[in-house]
Amino acid sequence: MVKKSFHLLIITFTIVFALVAVSAVNAQGRVYHIDHEWVKIWINQDGTIDLFYDMSLTLDSGPNINYLFIGQPQGDFTIGEAVDQYGHSLTTFDESSGSDYKVRVNLYQPLSAGNTVRFNLTTNVASMVWEDTDNKGNVGMQFTPTWWEQASVNNLRVLVILPAGVKSDMVKTTEVEWDNTVVEDDRLGVYWETQNLRPDERYPVGVSFPAEYVENYETQSRGITAFFQDFGLILFAAVFGVIIIVAVIYAASKKSYLSPQVSMETLGIRRGLTAVEASYLLDMKPPQIVTEILYSLLQKRAVWVESTNPSLKLRIMPSFKNKTGTDENPLRYYEIDFLHALKDDGALDEAKLAHTVMFLRDTVEQKLRGYSRRDTVDYYRKIVAKAWSQVEQAGTADLTSKAYDEQLLWLMLDPNHQSRTETTFRNRTFNPSPLWFWYWYGYRHYNPHPTYKPNVDAPAKAAQPPKIPGAEFANNIATAVEKTSSNIVTDIEKFANAILPVQTQKASHAPAHGDSGCVCACAACACACACVSCACACAGGGVG
Repeated sequence: MVKKSFHLLIITFTIVFALVAVSAVNAQGRVYHIDHEWVKIWINQDGTIDLFYDMSLTLDSGPNINYLFIGQPQGDFTIGEAVDQYGHSLTTFDESSGSDYKVRVNLYQPLSAGNTVRFNLTTNVASMVWEDTDNKGNVGMQFTPTWWEQASVNNLRVLVILPAGVKSDMVKTTEVEWDNTVVEDDRLGVYWETQNLRPDERYPVGVSFPAEYVENYETQSRGITAFFQDFGLILFAAVFGVIIIVAVIYAASKKSYLSPQVSMETLGIRRGLTAVEASYLLDMKPPQIVTEILYSLLQKRAVWVESTNPSLKLRIMPSFKNKTGTDENPLRYYEIDFLHALKDDGALDEAKLAHTVMFLRDTVEQKLRGYSRRDTVDYYRKIVAKAWSQVEQAGTADLTSKAYDEQLLWLMLDPNHQSRTETTFRNRTFNPSPLWFWYWYGYRHYNPHPTYKPNVDAPAKAAQPPKIPGAEFANNIATAVEKTSSNIVTDIEKFANAILPVQTQKASHAPAHGDSGCVCACAACACACACVSCACACAGGGVG
């Protein structure tokens, strides 16, 4: 009996040890990074805050990620919705333990190496607004977005929407470099942005404003102040030396408040958008935006069009089966979403395709925050005009054709694309390359008398295609673009109805600020302090 018990103990110990070892190997072998971490905070009049977390996380290598832990600043919080980029509602749990407050968000499906997930989470947290001990008559909040011990953050943004009625000259902010103020629903917001945070790097920000604009705020002393109030002067004398050291460190790290000066849209032109992103900015319709994405994928030879009626049927090329791209041709976020909208039969899912458009729209709107929209639109119209100049000024048919291929996505943004193409190639031939999937797709399906069959599976080995008369080329490309836009999906009405309008999020006590049109992710936490100017602690982000 004793021997059996001993054997059972050995077996149990071995199993536990193996599980711990496997867990340790998994944790060490997983490499991931945060593409962006965007946090939006609404300070409510009742002293709570609504937090909207928006994050994109990529697993570079290692075991799958099944869930994320998102830290919360206080134990008194209410969980709202969590939704991924495809509209799936995600399961959430309060996983707090002691003073470690956090929410567990289970992904809809495991995230495998080489893929990216994006989702959003909204919570409402109580007791977040405190008396500002450094600015009499003010209250405020200090906030630190989550830090990640094992991951870097490529882009971090924090937007704090202040209570209604607060004006710019009433607000003070911490000295940490801030970008600008914005206005949303007649409410002032203060905005910060930074890039390339290292693992475990923290970025605290703070706001302070007149107390009259909130109904409730906290005044109870905490931390060092409360400690000395409880134990009195005797303990103060005993630890006098320690207090001096703490006071020196505190004074050195203390952040004063400065009035924000930069107003909305003072950053000028928002450069760096792709042609597909600019298509939204230049007011192209959703089917046209999706057509831009398709042609972008065709340019990269990531997909091939198998059929066009009654709707497009696509085939993903072998080197792009992982839907992330190759080293030579990495895919952008909207291209990845487009590929995820493909059904098994090659048709496009209307709902997922709508989310692709909304994701792109929301991303561009975020990129425009603080910049002049009018100046940015004018800037990209000039880029389209410059693209045409490069094509028109090319000296030979080969150079003109090559320039047209290189500038294709920008040229398609011109509302006079067809007539401009006809004029450009009126007295020229078009010399296509066997590698130009975007052209051979249109040639194969929309040319009434095709004389050349492209070798899609081995285009580099295909024979040199014949030259095309300019007028024939212009008509073919115009027909292909027009019919692609009309044949993107079977049910165009369902597709259009699935695209939610841009909604301005309104403050409320409940955590109801999550925009259903935003397909986001956030693996983050925020934290607030007992007073505006004190340091704060919060649980870091984590995955499992």
